[in-house]
Amino acid sequence: MKTSYIWNLSEGRAFPVELWKHSKIKIQVNQMDLSEIDRIAITPNDIHILFLQVTLLEWNKIQQTIATSFEGSPFVSLILISSPDGADQIQAAVQSQPKYLVLENPLHVRELRMILDRTIQSESYKAAALDIGNSCLENVGFFEGVFSLAHQEYEESKKENEALRSILQYEELVKRSQAGISTALEKVNDMKNQELIELHERVKASQKLDELREKELKQALELQKATEQVLNYSRIEEMNLDKILRAQDRLFEYTEQEIKELVEENKSLKKKLGLI
Repeated sequence: MKTSYIWNLSEGRAFPVELWKHSKIKIQVNQMDLSEIDRIAITPNDIHILFLQVTLLEWNKIQQTIATSFEGSPFVSLILISSPDGADQIQAAVQSQPKYLVLENPLHVRELRMILDRTIQSESYKAAALDIGNSCLENVGFFEGVFSLAHQEYEESKKENEALRSILQYEELVKRSQAGISTALEKVNDMKNQELIELHERVKASQKLDELREKELKQALELQKATEQVLNYSRIEEMNLDKILRAQDRLFEYTEQEIKELVEENKSLKKKLGLI
């Protein structure tokens, strides 16, 4: 079983993605300090992905080492870079090299997980295609000996002409098969690059959608708060109106009582004067 090594290069920063199981490939994360870059062992029969968590200053110190040791290595599939303060500058420096992919800041763990999984899957298919191609090349060596013998027999007897023609046709089929495998490998690489680009765009769109939803939620909360304030103000106005009405009622009652007292006082005065 092949092993996919993910080299987490940083100054003490943990690998942000939880490991997952793959049916055909073992996935292993190796934590390395930036000062230990020279200790990275790139084995030819495995998949290697470099994941750099660096500041702009740290990147400037190791950029030349990365370019010299890993940029041109056929066994390093991808070099991922996450930087909290230098993503744009690093992107400008490596954009001409297809092996690099600079992640957006802040880092989206889901995006990183999908990129790693797609890369490992693609490299797995590529390795399988190469195994098939190597097997065909080994068989071509065997058939070349058969072709040589067939040519010799052809010179000895014309009767073997039909058999030789069949062998030559088979040789042509083998060569076409090898050419088809090479074309398939190129298509696999093109599909891998296209999928990474599309994945990047989908993650950006998802982030924009989340921002719009958050904005709508804030506006809804502000509207709810304003509505509650209006309702509270209406209740206060209603209470004040009720107090005014009660005060008026008491005023009317008080005035009526005074009138009654004046009437009684008038009657009493008339009795004293003998008018009643």
